[in-house]
Amino acid sequence: MRRVATVIVFLCAPSLFAQWTFGTRIELRANYRDSKEAKRPLAFPFPPSFLPVGQTTGFLETVNAGRHTELSVAQIRLDADYGNWFAAHAQLHGQDKYRRNPTSEDRKTDADELWLRVGQKPEFLDRPEKTSFFVQAGKFPHMERQPTRLLESYGLAATAFNRFEDVGFMGGGSVGRNLYWRLSGTTGNPLYFRDPNALAGDNGIKELLQPNPDPELKAGIPILYNTETEGYFLRTDHVQFGQGIGYRWQNAAQTGGFDAIVFHYRRSMSDGETLTGTFYKGDLRLLEGPPGFNISLPITGRRKEETGARVYTEWRGLTATAQFTKQLFAGLYRQGEELEVGYQVPWSFGPAVGGESLVQGIQPAVRWSGLQNFFKGPKTFVDPSMWWNWVKIDYGVRIGFAKHVDLTAERAKHIIVVPGPRLRPDETLVTLRVRI
Repeated sequence: MRRVATVIVFLCAPSLFAQWTFGTRIELRANYRDSKEAKRPLAFPFPPSFLPVGQTTGFLETVNAGRHTELSVAQIRLDADYGNWFAAHAQLHGQDKYRRNPTSEDRKTDADELWLRVGQKPEFLDRPEKTSFFVQAGKFPHMERQPTRLLESYGLAATAFNRFEDVGFMGGGSVGRNLYWRLSGTTGNPLYFRDPNALAGDNGIKELLQPNPDPELKAGIPILYNTETEGYFLRTDHVQFGQGIGYRWQNAAQTGGFDAIVFHYRRSMSDGETLTGTFYKGDLRLLEGPPGFNISLPITGRRKEETGARVYTEWRGLTATAQFTKQLFAGLYRQGEELEVGYQVPWSFGPAVGGESLVQGIQPAVRWSGLQNFFKGPKTFVDPSMWWNWVKIDYGVRIGFAKHVDLTAERAKHIIVVPGPRLRPDETLVTLRVRI
């Protein structure tokens, strides 16, 4: 009997192994960045020892003004799948300069995504053959996050609400081929603040504890945003519960379709969230302002709630994503909107490289994003840009080359509603991306 079982396992092993697929991708991104200098004096009563020598007031200012060339990303992606029944995924970076949150003193190496999944989870316009179900655990993107970014930068709404992954569990499935649902229980991304351009800004770094600090990277002109969660395991002290329901459709020729989802999250904010790279605390402690100064935002309670929708569409070479989110946190309210549109133009041009034309196509794209804050704080609060109304317009073009190489050139224009002189922290970003 034992010999028969051994023979059966031996005969079945090749077919079982054949159902496994493995994937590896290395990605490098190098950037040219030209950040326009913008500066705004603050009314916050900084003690003289908190400021550079000879300076009598603090400023909100561009994080790193001028022209710079830098390696922004070096990462590896690993995937293992067993048919439609099991998937494991890891995305690890050894360098991600524009992702360091909340400051440049964040971890230099990290897992952006790290999860296991049992069951079938079709992505975006893919549809299952019939009703399906899945359970996923680990660190993964929000259910409503934009499927494909046409530019390397981020809009205001994406930065504020769903740019970073959360940690915990997600379950879901489809009813038939088109209707789908999601339920999640996660740690919840802490509320913090960062500049919406490429670099987050250095708020609360160790150098600021020294007398008369003058750090190389400045504070930026920060907005409130849901920053990266700490750790890779679910924390149960203030679990965030999320729900989503969506509908996806694609025509028979697969030349057009859409994926729409409405979602809701709710959790209780912590008194203060410890974050790597800063001595400031996230969540409620951030909104109360620096300790000892008694200058706080007008907060009440600790409820944090987000409700919104995202629609992704494709029609031949045209791609568009629209998203809307409204957020309530500690009695304060704001909302963000975003629309990104691009058109892929196939264009073979130039000498042959490995059997392919050097240029494979171009994709112009434009994004409009807005952030509206329905609250205000004291004039002497340390960061008044938290409640400024803001519009950001990004436009650019991505050129696809042979051998998985592309170049994206883009420009960000800011329209900020502030009293007094105009404030325009505009930025040009050129990204060379190589995927292996």
